[in-house]
Amino acid sequence: MPLFFLLVFWGCKKETTDIGVDILGDGNLNSVEVVLSDISARSVRDDSSRTDNLTSNSLGVINDPIFGMSKSCLIVQPRLTQFGTDETSKSIDSIKLILKYDYEQTVSGIKNILKYGDINSEIVMDVYKLNKDLVDTVKYYSTFRPELGDLVGTFTGSFNFSDSTSLEIMLNNSFGQEMLDWNSDIYKDEAKFLEALKGLVIVPRNNPLSGEGAIVCVEAGINSSKLQLFYNDSLTKTIPMGSSSRRINYYETDPTANLTNQFNSVNTFTTTYAQSFGGAKIKVDVAGLDSIIKMGGNVVINEAKITFLLDQLSITDAYKAPSRMFLVVPDTVNSKYSMPIIDLLTTSNYGGIYDSDIKGYEFHFNRYLQQLVKEYTKTGKSNFNGFYLSIPSDYPVTPYRGVFKMDKNAGDIKVSVTYTKLD
Repeated sequence: MPLFFLLVFWGCKKETTDIGVDILGDGNLNSVEVVLSDISARSVRDDSSRTDNLTSNSLGVINDPIFGMSKSCLIVQPRLTQFGTDETSKSIDSIKLILKYDYEQTVSGIKNILKYGDINSEIVMDVYKLNKDLVDTVKYYSTFRPELGDLVGTFTGSFNFSDSTSLEIMLNNSFGQEMLDWNSDIYKDEAKFLEALKGLVIVPRNNPLSGEGAIVCVEAGINSSKLQLFYNDSLTKTIPMGSSSRRINYYETDPTANLTNQFNSVNTFTTTYAQSFGGAKIKVDVAGLDSIIKMGGNVVINEAKITFLLDQLSITDAYKAPSRMFLVVPDTVNSKYSMPIIDLLTTSNYGGIYDSDIKGYEFHFNRYLQQLVKEYTKTGKSNFNGFYLSIPSDYPVTPYRGVFKMDKNAGDIKVSVTYTKLD
């Protein structure tokens, strides 16, 4: 689904009044503008997302005072590039796991710095052996929970994100010596090596030692990220994480009582919450939209847009505004999940780039609404079940969160439709 969302995003960034103008020419003849005010919103649990195909991987833990605990764990897989070596008579000096930081990604000309929370916080992360094989034909999602093997190392400290190119985690010498003592046949065959070391799992502990915690991003699929063994005083053995290495994120969240209250409620709220990493999305119901849909096929949608405003008090240096949002709809099979907004010919995700002028996000859903009108004319049934407002977890991979004002009486959320009847 996240890959589909990414394709969706590039398909169409923002519509204007394309549909109406195409049919009517200049000037929206006999057009009617309707502002819909019967709107309700609440936070609900977000979908899981595919995490074995990300361009960059996140790692860390945050105890956010508004959202609660968010944790990103990471599975990495060192792979052989040199075969046939024999270190069975050698003695380990040290062993470390090196993960190259990913500092930024640019989407639609917007530079996203890939760190979140208090970067100076001290956190603790444990490193375990992966106990069960990763299957090449299996797709892995954010809800995946690996089977953990032996504890082979622990990192304690802060992410040296500004002064270093890599995160370095010292592992236990006993683990390094175990690797040196492996039968030489293990280093002659990739399958045998992966049987001996299926992967490593980095699991942050829930409670930072200081500060609120932080999450950063690493490039776990390049040769600069590696497992490195130092032995016999001056010798080094490097096992990199290359492009063939599997790398999988999985996420854990422990929401605050305020969020949990909305998850368990069917009421509407004037403040709602969206969070990536499977945390929260916002269910938005627009009751008045059905009255337009049920006018039937003689209606041409000139413009349909919805605007959401971000609570500016929730934006800080540690928690920046999400660079983009998704407007999606409930899945037709299971309404708890999301699916992209599509029309009959093209795939489109209408807008959603943060607009500093309005301090929020504007989406145009002209084609989607026109499709709903057409479907109603054909079937006599309205297929509109509201929207979901969600934060992408794919690209960039920064763990954004947003507090949204949803007081319709204060104009925090606005839905307007301009249409023309062809009678």
